[in-house]
Amino acid sequence: MSTPSIWSRRGILATVIAATMALTACTSSVQPQTNNSGAPSEDADSNDVTVGLTYIPNVQFAPTYLAEDNQFFQAEGVNATIRHHGADEGLFTQLLAGKENLVVATGDEMIQARSQGMDLVSVGQYYASYPVVVIVKDESDIKTIADLKGKKVGLPGEFGSNWYGLLAALKDAQMETSDIEVMAIGYTQMAALQTDQVDAIVGFVNNDAVQLEQAGIKARQIPLTTANKTPLVGATIVTTGEYARTHPQQVRAALAAIQKGMQAFVDDTDAAVKATEKRDPSLSTDQARQAAKATADATAKLIAPNGTADVTQDLQLWEEMDKFLTTVPGLMGAPVKLDETVTNEYLK
Repeated sequence: MSTPSIWSRRGILATVIAATMALTACTSSVQPQTNNSGAPSEDADSNDVTVGLTYIPNVQFAPTYLAEDNQFFQAEGVNATIRHHGADEGLFTQLLAGKENLVVATGDEMIQARSQGMDLVSVGQYYASYPVVVIVKDESDIKTIADLKGKKVGLPGEFGSNWYGLLAALKDAQMETSDIEVMAIGYTQMAALQTDQVDAIVGFVNNDAVQLEQAGIKARQIPLTTANKTPLVGATIVTTGEYARTHPQQVRAALAAIQKGMQAFVDDTDAAVKATEKRDPSLSTDQARQAAKATADATAKLIAPNGTADVTQDLQLWEEMDKFLTTVPGLMGAPVKLDETVTNEYLK
């Protein structure tokens, strides 16, 4: 069985939204909560920043580990705490509750949550490239997305980045889901492809593709779009509108530190694995460390395709993603205001 990507949701995001809406209700909004004196409820002078990461330690989060270990946060003037969410915890739950200040999340799930009324804003890029591709066996006659017509295509389910990536690929190829046989196979992509239960899978270049290679299965990756510019945003750095308004210096400092960590990661993926070892007890064997190194190498290409890490966001890509996701029936809620959803204002 394949290991779920750290970006794969454990259910449809609507479940997370429903659980979290009780926290946000109408607070998503515009005015920060105040105490009896009328001042913001959080101490705007506090230099403590909590960065939330999904579920369990993973080498894909090593930029934040390196930023912590190399004291990049301290150098920028903030005291950072790295926190992994609990397995049953919603991605944005603690952020909206004020227990976390920044969260690493994919842009597609963030903008969807924003459309449901959550007070979220993306302040920095984490992945410069979208991490999803179509993967086929090396000997397959499938060379392009158009070649998927009439084929069985496996993915965890009709949710999350795998699903959005497939929809984007089909649209680019002027195809519909009815042109293929979509198979919800859970997190069994590797076994399903190896045993020919499916003709292709939709997976992550730094997860599923790496696992196939580590297992000795020869496979090829097919980009989602012909121009290699999928109208979707990968991992991004998210905060709340309230926190950004009341703590602009802390957001700027944390972003600067994370960018330094991203560059340190890209420059030395061996150091990234070592930083992860301190936090991930599963990296106790040479085989596990080799797999982590392969994941880190693939992740470095997503963070900095040209070798230079940059948290500056592509605002045009966000606009294209917004337009694309609104075409997916039942996915988005109310229209979002992009100038309140994504910003480069907090870059140093």
